[in-house]
Amino acid sequence: MAKILTVATMVFKKRVLSPAYYWMIISPLLLMLVGAGLSWYMVKQSAHNQPTIAVIAKPAIRDALVAQHPTTYKIKQKLTSKQQATNYLNDGVIDGILTINGDFSKISYRHDASSKRGNPLSSLTNNVTALRSQFYASQLGLTPTQWASLTKQATIREETINLKSTLNINSSELAQTLSEAIVILAFFFLTSYISIVGAELGSEKGNHLIEGLLAAISAKKHYTGKMLGICFLILFQVLLYAILGLAGLLFLRHSSFVKSLHLTDYLSKIDPQYLLISLALTILSLVLYISLAACLVSLVSRTEDIGQATAGVTSILLIPYFISFLAQSNPNLLAIKVLSYLPFMSQGVMPVRLAQGAVSYPAGYTAIAISLVGAVLMSWLAQRTYVNNIFTYRSETPLKYLTNKLLRRN
Repeated sequence: MAKILTVATMVFKKRVLSPAYYWMIISPLLLMLVGAGLSWYMVKQSAHNQPTIAVIAKPAIRDALVAQHPTTYKIKQKLTSKQQATNYLNDGVIDGILTINGDFSKISYRHDASSKRGNPLSSLTNNVTALRSQFYASQLGLTPTQWASLTKQATIREETINLKSTLNINSSELAQTLSEAIVILAFFFLTSYISIVGAELGSEKGNHLIEGLLAAISAKKHYTGKMLGICFLILFQVLLYAILGLAGLLFLRHSSFVKSLHLTDYLSKIDPQYLLISLALTILSLVLYISLAACLVSLVSRTEDIGQATAGVTSILLIPYFISFLAQSNPNLLAIKVLSYLPFMSQGVMPVRLAQGAVSYPAGYTAIAISLVGAVLMSWLAQRTYVNNIFTYRSETPLKYLTNKLLRRN
C-alpha cells in the first residue's frame, strides 16, 4: 500500500506543481465568464442602442404607435414634417423614417444602412400590422373590446403526468439551460483527464522507462497508484471549484451582474435529487472514460501514438454530447431512451430526459446502477490490459491492433 501511495503522490505533485494543470482548471471558468459577460454586455447594449425614427402619419396613428411602448426603437414625437425628417436622416440625427398614409394602403420605411444601431423593421412590421388590423376592424364596426377579444392569444396551461417531477416548476427553458450546462461541464472535465491518463500511462512505456520502474513495484500496483493519483487531482480540482465559487458568491453577491443572473431563484427551482443523479452519472462516466483511455493507452508502444489513442476516446465522448441536444426536443425517441441507460452515454442523455420530465427519478437511479456495474467492469479490464501489455511493443497503433484483433487477423 505504501508503494501505491508513493506513486499516487508523485503523480499528484507533478501535476499540481505544473502551470499547465492550473490553466486546465481555470480555462473552463474563463470561458463561462467570458460567455456570461458577453451575453450581459450585448443585452445592455441592445437596450441602450435603440434606433430613433420619425413617423410621418396622421397624429392618431403616430400616437397609437407611441402608446405601444416599443422596446426596439424610439419615436421622435415632435418630428412631424417629412422634409425636416429627411434632413435629420441625411444629417444622421435620426436613423429612419416610417411613412403611413391614412388608410394604411401605402407604408414605407426609409433608413440609414450605415447606422451603428439596429434595423427595427421586424418590430415595425408587427406593430404597424396590429394598428392596421384595428383600423379595418373599426371600419367594419367592431368596438375595441370586441377586437381585443377576437385577437386575444389563447393560453394553454401545460401539465405533466409524470409520477415525480424533476423540477419544482415546469419550465422547458430552465430544463434546457440546466441540462446543457451539465453536459458541457462534464465534457470539459472528461477531455482534460483523458489527456492526463494518456500522458501518465503512455509516456513511461513509450520512452522505455517502465522497465526500470517495475523493478521496484509490480505493474498492478503501479497502475493502481497512477489511477489513485489522478483521483487525487480530480478531488483537488473539485475542491478548488468549490472554494472559488463560494468566494465569488460572497464577494460579488451584491453586484448588479450577479443579481441580474437571479441565481437564488434559479437554484430554488431545481430538485436536489436531480443534481444528485446528474453528479453521480458524471462521476461514473469519468471512471468509464478514464478506464477506456487507460485501456487504449496500455496498447501504445510509441509516445507519438498516445494522441491517437486518447483522440479515439474523445471522439466517443462527443457522441452523447451531440445526442443531448437532440434529446432536448425528442426525449422519448426509442434510440434516446436506450442510450439514456447505457454506460458511456447516460451522463449526457439521462439528465436531459429527467430535466424535460420524460422520465422519473427511478429511471435515473437505474441508469446509475447500470453505469456503476459498467465502471467496475471497465476498471478491471483496464487494469488487466495494462498488466498484460506493459512489456509488449508493437509496430501497430492501438486502434489498428484492436481492429485486426476483432477481425482475427495476425
